[in-house]
Amino acid sequence: MELVRPHNLSEFKGKKEIKDNVSVYIKSSLKNNTTLDHCLFYGLAGTGKTTLALIIANELNQKIKIVQGGNIQKPTDIINIVLSLHEKDVLFIDEIHAINPQVVELLYSITEDFAIDINLGKDFNSKLTRVKIPHFTLVGATTNLGKIPRAFEERFGIIIYFGPYSKEEILEIINFYCKKYKIEISDKDKDLIAANSKGIPRIANKIIRRVKDFKSIDDKVSIKTILKRLGIIKNGINELDLKYLESLNEFNSPVGIKTISHAIMIDENTIEQKIEPYLIQLKYINKTSKGRCLTDNGKNFLAKI
Repeated sequence: MELVRPHNLSEFKGKKEIKDNVSVYIKSSLKNNTTLDHCLFYGLAGTGKTTLALIIANELNQKIKIVQGGNIQKPTDIINIVLSLHEKDVLFIDEIHAINPQVVELLYSITEDFAIDINLGKDFNSKLTRVKIPHFTLVGATTNLGKIPRAFEERFGIIIYFGPYSKEEILEIINFYCKKYKIEISDKDKDLIAANSKGIPRIANKIIRRVKDFKSIDDKVSIKTILKRLGIIKNGINELDLKYLESLNEFNSPVGIKTISHAIMIDENTIEQKIEPYLIQLKYINKTSKGRCLTDNGKNFLAKI
């Protein structure tokens, strides 16, 4: 099934303050015939950073080039990318924190002066030459703002945080995707999907696409059954989350992440980036100086399932 995304700001649901501000920046850029300031989007995965980057390009009526930060490891990588850009293009770098730190230094002059300093020749015959490049808008997205050097962060004129969406915002998104995928379900079913989406649009979209799959085979299958088939237990908690919670419950005392990682055989990065944020949001776990531990809310959740 083709992944459907909003194409303009009017279709981007939720995050009204972000939309309103971005709309002003875009209108100002168009009115003054200037390049939009560089943008840095940070926050949870699946909260609309890539979608908003695509929308910005659409609203500016400019082309967008999409690159993964992890693929930019040599100076020639970023040089080849920026030399392929045209005036006022949008360059979107996802997981921008994964760029090699040495390459990041090249981006200082690229983003500020729209120029690249290149050494031509070898040894004593080498000469530093400044090559001008087209003015463009860099949009960077990251799930780990702390890994971005302060000097690089300061090059971005627009910095936006993407946190979890409210239930009302998720319902807006669910209604949008139900219409796009031509799915008819009750408001009660939509509420159930929203309650199990962890406040993340990507998860809501994924559930709705699976609902379409199941409903196309058996129109009478319930949303509750579909969620169970998808491994979603309650309140968005999935089998991976449950495995983590049960492990903490068995230790019955604060425990370090390395111990948890070995116990449930899941890497530390997945635990920190994908499992823990939502469990902390639900107040099911605490992260203390002594380690991770279950809260009373977490214990009550496990007792009821």
